[in-house]
Amino acid sequence: MSLKLFPYKAGSISAKRLARSLGILRVRPTYNARRKDVIINWGNSHPPNFRWMEQDLNKPHAIVKACDKLETFRILQEDNDFKHCPKWTYDKNKAANWINEGEIIYCRSTTTGHSGRGIVIASSIDELIDAPLYTVKTKHRDEYRVHIFKGEVLDVQKKKKRLGFNGTSSGIRNHSSGWVYARSDVAIPDMLCTIAMEAVLLLGLDFGAVDIGHKVNENKFFVFEVNTAPGLEGSTLDKYSKAIYNYYRSL
Repeated sequence: MSLKLFPYKAGSISAKRLARSLGILRVRPTYNARRKDVIINWGNSHPPNFRWMEQDLNKPHAIVKACDKLETFRILQEDNDFKHCPKWTYDKNKAANWINEGEIIYCRSTTTGHSGRGIVIASSIDELIDAPLYTVKTKHRDEYRVHIFKGEVLDVQKKKKRLGFNGTSSGIRNHSSGWVYARSDVAIPDMLCTIAMEAVLLLGLDFGAVDIGHKVNENKFFVFEVNTAPGLEGSTLDKYSKAIYNYYRSL
């Protein structure tokens, strides 16, 4: 039995780092897998030529759900006990009504984008565009990324403004607007990790990095997305490597 990594694209930096850390090979969709292999699916939603087995991590059908924000919200809200999604709709008229009620709308021209790609912010009807998904601005103060593996928390990071950044705010917390994930001086709110674990479980994933906003004054949490090929470096990379290796050794 051996470990193999199946990345969503050959050039994925995090996939390269993880494979190097584990000392394993990355494989293509055409790989002739021996079914004693354990395949780590790193964000790939397209079924390969080989059969998926129970021991493999993150099946393609689960990643399909996670990489599409509309599908993610649908699945999470199917569980009546899960109350941690932002207000969302695919109905432009409903989004317009929310604007008339004073809300700011994020028009998502793609449901599979990341780092703010494809988002148009609308605070008036004139700014509202045709889109497959609309979400209401949550007005959260803090934002976290919680890394989950097999029901356990691997790491918690918090988005912070990069030191020395003097650019203007775009209304989207991404790298180009000066936001980065940090783990120093991070106080973890109650329920944050539990919500992250629930989201990963409901999507049928073995692991994932859950992006969650926290509206502190109302103590409300909002799951924005679950990443199945998160950026890895430093201690986060080490924690993924250790968790995957321990899982492999337990089989």
